[in-house]
Amino acid sequence: TMASNIASAAMWAAVFTPTADEIAKEIVAEEARLREIEEKAYWEGWDKTVKEGVIERLRDPNDELRFSPVTYPDITKEMWADLIENGEAFVIAPTQGAGVGLGFIWADETREEAQREGYKKGIDAAKAAIKNGTYRIIK
Repeated sequence: TMASNIASAAMWAAVFTPTADEIAKEIVAEEARLREIEEKAYWEGWDKTVKEGVIERLRDPNDELRFSPVTYPDITKEMWADLIENGEAFVIAPTQGAGVGLGFIWADETREEAQREGYKKGIDAAKAAIKNGTYRIIK
């Protein structure tokens, strides 16, 4: 009958109509998703800019940027640029501004260069700084 259909429709509407609290939670969740997307885009752009800047500086013979010249006297600035460009080494950079305190980590920690004492001495501190968010790995 028509009355029971109306009652049934009203019951289903009540079941599927979100409450104000549910709507508010969804809005907050959506804002969080958008912030996450914006933050991801920001860091992707930041990473790209820092990586390109580091490679450019390494290829500039007049720039003083060097990576571990004592531990790696055999690796020239041009070689570092190639290692970073092809993903064998990753730049690590402070999240509060590029160019100060730049470093690197090897992509493959089993490679011979990663076994050198100077590298092994600093890698734990570098990993701790990455873990606590003060430095980022730029791949």
